[in-house]
Amino acid sequence: MKKQNVIFSLAAITALLFACSKKQSEELKPATPTDPTPVTTANVTYSNFAGALFQTKCSSCHGSNGAIASVWLFNGIASIKNDARVANAVLVTKTMPKGGSITASERALLQAWVDKGMPE
Repeated sequence: MKKQNVIFSLAAITALLFACSKKQSEELKPATPTDPTPVTTANVTYSNFAGALFQTKCSSCHGSNGAIASVWLFNGIASIKNDARVANAVLVTKTMPKGGSITASERALLQAWVDKGMPE
């Protein structure tokens, strides 16, 4: 009886060890999300960078409820493309955003976006 239990235990352990191959165990792992491609001056667009920048840095004053919406109203990419004063104020004279700041990296990406013709 004892010998039979030992054989059964060894058979069970062997079955457990070989139940899943390495390939099968890899397939069972949940897919981990890959990091999105970082935004660079080569791939910058309105969708992956500029839109969010204008939304966070400009819309509080230039949004529909902003204090100076009458000077310039931010309401999407068309409002930026149709008003050259925006790029000038942010990139050339650096007078915008008032009370806020744009990092050198953000400014470089924004400049690349404008230089590329403001792709969506």
